Amino acid sequence: MIKITIVREDDDKIKSITSMGHSGYAEEGSDIVCASVSVLLQNAQKTFCEILDINTVYVVDSKQPSLSITLPKLDGEDLKMANLIMESTINGLYDLADTFPKYISIKEKRKWKY
Repeated sequence: MIKITIVREDDDKIKSITSMGHSGYAEEGSDIVCASVSVLLQNAQKTFCEILDINTVYVVDSKQPSLSITLPKLDGEDLKMANLIMESTINGLYDLADTFPKYISIKEKRKWKY
């Protein structure tokens, strides 16, 4: 099962999205569920880097397997655009989890600012 963790700040802004594991839907390399999650996260990352020029922390670990996007401290229009991209990605992930509930779980956490 793919386990997705979404971390939000106390102001509801998204800090990170992490995906861990294989779905088990099909063999590695031909698994449409894993591929779909990967495409959503990779597209978000490419949008940050190539269109918005926002340098995120992007971690790919093929041994785990896992993908993670963590936003830097942002403000103004960059924060607004980054949050829009992250919310759009999360909507896609929730749609996949609704379609393939045996293969994807999503958990949201809060990260409180002090």
